[in-house]
Amino acid sequence: MSGRLSDVWLDELRSRSPLEEIVSEYVPLKQKGRRFWGCCPFHNEKTPSFSVDVDSQLYYCFGCHKGGNVIHFVMEMERMEFMDAVKYLAERAHMALPERTADPGAHIRAAERERIYEANTLAARFFHALLWQDEGAGALNYLYRRGLTDADIRRFGLGASPQGWDGLVRYLRDRGFADELLVKAGLAVQKDGKVFDMFRARAIFPIISAQGHVVGFGGRAMGDAQPKYLNTPDTPVFNKRQGLFALNLAKKERNLGRLILVEGYMDTVSLSRSGVRGVVATLGTALTEEQARLIKRYAPEVWVSYDGDSAGQKAALRALDIFDAQGVRARVIDYPDGMDPDDFVKVNGQTGFESLRKYEATEYRLLRARDGLDLATQEGMTQYAMRGCAILARVKSPIERENYLRALASETGYDRETLLQQMGALPAAQQPVRRTLRPRGAPQAEIPAAERAVLTLLAEGAVPRDMVRAEDFSDGLARRMAQWLLDGGSANALVAQIEDDAQRDQAVRALNYAPIPEERDGALKLVQTCLRTIRRGRLSERAANIQKEIQTAGAEQKRALYQQMEAINRELDG
Repeated sequence: MSGRLSDVWLDELRSRSPLEEIVSEYVPLKQKGRRFWGCCPFHNEKTPSFSVDVDSQLYYCFGCHKGGNVIHFVMEMERMEFMDAVKYLAERAHMALPERTADPGAHIRAAERERIYEANTLAARFFHALLWQDEGAGALNYLYRRGLTDADIRRFGLGASPQGWDGLVRYLRDRGFADELLVKAGLAVQKDGKVFDMFRARAIFPIISAQGHVVGFGGRAMGDAQPKYLNTPDTPVFNKRQGLFALNLAKKERNLGRLILVEGYMDTVSLSRSGVRGVVATLGTALTEEQARLIKRYAPEVWVSYDGDSAGQKAALRALDIFDAQGVRARVIDYPDGMDPDDFVKVNGQTGFESLRKYEATEYRLLRARDGLDLATQEGMTQYAMRGCAILARVKSPIERENYLRALASETGYDRETLLQQMGALPAAQQPVRRTLRPRGAPQAEIPAAERAVLTLLAEGAVPRDMVRAEDFSDGLARRMAQWLLDGGSANALVAQIEDDAQRDQAVRALNYAPIPEERDGALKLVQTCLRTIRRGRLSERAANIQKEIQTAGAEQKRALYQQMEAINRELDG
């Protein structure tokens, strides 16, 4: 997880980034003892169940069971990858990232990226200021005609590019930026020894990353100039396949549960200004796998909101395939009469948008399977049935597939068995029985409560280590945690080295058993009770296994097994 960053450096970063300070920037906290409490930022609740342990520097929600250290918290709240969260905290703590000797050019490239960010930010301000001047009147009138207000324009930072050849270039040269960097940033073009602006006489839409950096621009031509839309080319800070327009704004809208994906800048602005939340757009390209993965980081579901014409419908189908491949649940909004989102919301507003049907992926594919067919004819219905079977053959959930299969049989008049044959599937009664094997070493679904209580007290230093053995704990995560703590490792460092999200949540849950007695005597009594429960459970399990072995053992082996049973029974009676 940490790449080439040392554990020592990461420990220093965490120690200089107090968790309670970071969390309090997002959630109001109240201190009770060594813990701070507040309402969980990861799920809606009225009674605070989210805690921050000052000593261990771990957070944990007793409601949704999310937990981790300060880096994990930033990753969750800001939807960042690990290294991005580390850089964010390092900047906040005024810590320099360690030099990476294996890549001597990394420092130079990092400095160049920062310089490009600076140039882009100044360019965005330049474009926005120009919009309100006489030279930007054409772009401003265009935005007004599209129904935008001054507030909308300022919210999205929209602007206008100069009509001449090098207005932006001259502006940035005067502020110390070299032509070579402006070309590399995609702000300028070099041809025949001359350097001139990339964007001329266009309405400008700044593209801002989720972290707040201006990474590029989209420019809409005024009049009949071509291309109609021009985007920043690939640069050291921008790749149109990997970003989304307005993601920086959608990120601020907490607890969305879904993002709405549109095709264009104006669709995004129009839906957003109408009160629709969580709207983002691709950047002049069809949806890419990289964008689908990015969406997955910010929401568990996406609504594909493309134009209602034939091209938009085909693009929606392609998008569904990409989301399926990335494991993202997707629905599709099908706009009536070939309308696009911008046109529709201007006429019908947010209420009309909310009332539109959001088709499940399979449902939408079946809807589109009707296109171009005359279902009043037998040939048309047969083609629809065959297309429908091809779609249902891809459905993984047996229950979902059965529901759609019944509907398709009702629509087409073909019986269920015929459709199954067309799908190449056997009837359910003939399907071979498949046993799902648990992968070796897979974590337990739940660490037993008695083990969690002991782990919590062990992490808090409330129990002598010689009272506990690693063998007292279930094989797997619980035993590894116990061994780590018994070896003197801290709870924070323990959580930091667990890369799997599910295991980390389970580990933090095990370190936050409640209620825990505050007095030492009470804690010791709880540990003794839990250890007795754990060890008696192990003995009982061993006794049950011996009983099974006795049934098939020979005479000599039985005598040895009976002796083991007597020893176990004495210990259980003790």
